[in-house]
Amino acid sequence: MNSYRFIDKIGYYSGNRRLDCQNLEEPDADTEKIRERWLRADREISLTRKLRLWKKTCPEIDDLIIHQVGESHIDCAWMWRYEQTRKKAQVTFRKAILHAKMFPDTFCFALSEPLLLEWIKQDDPELFKQIQETVKAGNIELVGGSYVEPDCMMPSGESFVRQRLYGMRFFREKFDILPKVEWFLDSFGYNRGLPQILTKSGAKYFWTTKITWNLQTTFPFVNFWWQGPDGSKILTGHFHMGGEGAISSWKKFGIGHRLLKDKGQKSWNYKNNYDHLSNHVGEEYCPHVGYFFGLGDGGHGPTHKEVAIANELAKLPMFKWSRVENFFEELNKYSERFPIWDDELYLENHRGCFSNHSDVKRYNRKFENILISLEILAVLTSLITPDYNYPTEQFEQLWKTTLKNQFHDVLPGSSIPEVYDDCWDDWKLQESSISNIIEDIGSKLSSQNNKQNLKSGVNLFLFNSLPWERTSRLFIPAEIVGESISEEKDWKPKPAKILSLNSEKFEYDCQPVSKEDESWKDSKSAGWWTIITLKPLSVTPIKLTMIEELSNQSEIKTSSNIISNGITHLELSKTTGAFVDLRVEKLNNGANLLEGISSNLTYGFIDDDKKFPAWNLTPEYWNFPLNLSNESGVEIKVVDSGPIFTSVQINRLLGKDVVIQKITLFKSLPEIYLEYITDWNQTNTMLKILYSTATNSEIATTDGAYAIVNFKTNPETPCDKARYEKICHKFVDISSPDKRWGVALINEGKYAFDVNGGDIRLTLLRSCRYTPPSPEAWVNIERKLNKDEYNHEPPQFSELGPFRCNYALYPHDGSTLTNSDGTANPMIRRKAEEFNNPIIIIPLVGINEIENGLLLNGESLLEISPSNINLGALKYEEWKNDNSIIIRFFEGCGLSVSTEVKIHARMAKMISKIEEIDLLERALNNDPKWNEKIGILSFKMDKFEIRSFKIVLS
Repeated sequence: MNSYRFIDKIGYYSGNRRLDCQNLEEPDADTEKIRERWLRADREISLTRKLRLWKKTCPEIDDLIIHQVGESHIDCAWMWRYEQTRKKAQVTFRKAILHAKMFPDTFCFALSEPLLLEWIKQDDPELFKQIQETVKAGNIELVGGSYVEPDCMMPSGESFVRQRLYGMRFFREKFDILPKVEWFLDSFGYNRGLPQILTKSGAKYFWTTKITWNLQTTFPFVNFWWQGPDGSKILTGHFHMGGEGAISSWKKFGIGHRLLKDKGQKSWNYKNNYDHLSNHVGEEYCPHVGYFFGLGDGGHGPTHKEVAIANELAKLPMFKWSRVENFFEELNKYSERFPIWDDELYLENHRGCFSNHSDVKRYNRKFENILISLEILAVLTSLITPDYNYPTEQFEQLWKTTLKNQFHDVLPGSSIPEVYDDCWDDWKLQESSISNIIEDIGSKLSSQNNKQNLKSGVNLFLFNSLPWERTSRLFIPAEIVGESISEEKDWKPKPAKILSLNSEKFEYDCQPVSKEDESWKDSKSAGWWTIITLKPLSVTPIKLTMIEELSNQSEIKTSSNIISNGITHLELSKTTGAFVDLRVEKLNNGANLLEGISSNLTYGFIDDDKKFPAWNLTPEYWNFPLNLSNESGVEIKVVDSGPIFTSVQINRLLGKDVVIQKITLFKSLPEIYLEYITDWNQTNTMLKILYSTATNSEIATTDGAYAIVNFKTNPETPCDKARYEKICHKFVDISSPDKRWGVALINEGKYAFDVNGGDIRLTLLRSCRYTPPSPEAWVNIERKLNKDEYNHEPPQFSELGPFRCNYALYPHDGSTLTNSDGTANPMIRRKAEEFNNPIIIIPLVGINEIENGLLLNGESLLEISPSNINLGALKYEEWKNDNSIIIRFFEGCGLSVSTEVKIHARMAKMISKIEEIDLLERALNNDPKWNEKIGILSFKMDKFEIRSFKIVLS
């Protein structure tokens, strides 16, 4: 009998005491007895019935060439924890090695996800060595190349680059192989930017099964070229796993095997009605069919039975054991007559995954942003401070933890609560590591001879990680400057002033603010808000000093229902708190930018899908509204007022829960900053917040993974109408058809929205049921012990308890990407980046000296022109670790331009050459023009293109 014990840890989400699972084993029903039954030499397997059924569903079966490859999808975490997956991978790969030894001339197993192999290398080095030998023998084929099989809609472009970089580097270092096939079989939709990222990181082919799960329309494309907005194309196979799926669904998807007619429409997207595809294909079809089979999700496949059946099928003329890459090479021979899919790959299913479990999404966004910023800061520090060592290993671990938690059942919120216990522990470790990196940089950049004295001021560095001059809000917490904080409820520090310590003298007033209610999620401490202008990609030394009163006493005009900063004028309904009038200087001829009386109101819907509650919204949820009045207990009051910012707060009772909405305007900024705060206790609920604009917009535009996605606001085709719950990254924008003005909704951790004409609704939360654990999950033992010993059970519903969402409305000139005259409009993306990348405060140790003054004097490290070229990354090289620097750019407005990057003179002197590389940091024979005398890098950028360069230091 097992004796179980707890370790000293309580799960943040489950509330369970944590079970010590060190000695637990993964059960495997595929015993030696079953192996003997199915794989003994004299075993006879009849295929007569199966073939008779297949010939009915697929009349062409005798003329097909069916490529059999074993595989076993392994979810890194889902209905079990990461720690159990480490054992699942061992069981699965041992079985593959056994089958390879039994059938060395035929058996092939496709193995993906380098993270699983990293775990095996740590846990069982002998098994890892056997896997290496089996790969070398050809019976295990490495596929994929991403570190994990991530969610493929929500990660940023740079996250996908790092998935590929770390995954492909592992395969190269441990196996001397770079797979050509990317393997995202089970992700819930695929981002528009992936074709470019995949093709520029070594992939030639792409396989998925998931769009076969569509609920509303049948996605007909089986073999096709998937094209990104830059024009990059990757050859794609899209079909069910296993022969049963591909063959039994032949009639449903058969049109996707057929080849285009000579004059057939080549390019397709969601604006096309692909019911018309039959008019554009002929009778000829591609005969090659993939049969990638094996028990999966929890691994363990192919089972002995599955291998026995595959061996029997291989005796037939149309079936053969094959390799995934060989299959795609055969497809490639027909590919000139395959259609092009020029859009995202949207899954008409699992739409709730864009919004389920807010924390996992918010932390994902947070780390994606801060890691890029800190890499830039660390590169700068290493260049100007000889004794600073760039923390390569720390950054790699921080990135790998972020990438792990992007797995396609973790980031979507569809795992058990115990998985999110592990995520929470990861996030806290990441935050600690990030704090240590910033602290270490601060100590290296500052004199350590003097202690700071608050009376004479506190020295800080302010780091702008963005490559443009920004005028942004900045929050300085009181504790960062050593201010003693009173515990009194409404205590505020004295007003303060920022003084520059560089050659460009400036002063900025800092308006004090009291600490937030501690019951609020992520409550801020007391401190100061200010507005400050910083140069592009710069580190600026400042001094913060206390003053008796703010010198600028001009107030932002406000009352309980009107707030105006001279640029943006907003009027609220006194009864509901709805936005009823929004006017912005020079926009829409001064007329109201809103329509109706419902903007900023919350709408609730029943969220209770019976089959997949964690994944799916209630079918036609709009027909099941909840009676959540926006008029109950409404109280509107001014909570902060001053020359820097003013906030109005709306309290209301939504159902049985109090909801707080804060609306803030800062001086000189057009954005309306919005916060949504509650302690939510109502289950099976989805909340959306509405903004009705007067744009009459026909197109909604969002950012994606180094890409842009467009949606019709009034879709016409059935497949486009099925994209009713859409996905954004940092912004969604709707603009007037004449491209003269628009309104963008900017967020820092939300992904789901819907749009109808000029209306946008942001999906705030879903309090749906958690996924239950699988029968074999170790957490079942943990749950039983917690129930028996402490009478504790984990929550059934996610998103209950303290909740907070920060976002902004940005009224703007021009359209999303361009102005009415066709010139680039970078402002929406820039405002979204500023919202997601706050100015980083670096505390200093010394007070009298600023060491290494050059480059720390608020000067720009880089200046990029024109304005539609964005900086994707600036970091040290990681493919060879050769001490060079990688810099990445992407074009964000859909315009082809000549680009110049001016590099600060001190840094330019350190450069011996610059060469172009791909996303794996491998050299390309297309070097840019580098003028070392004036420090200018010149190159061309096509629309939505990503280009990367290696800076070799002398």
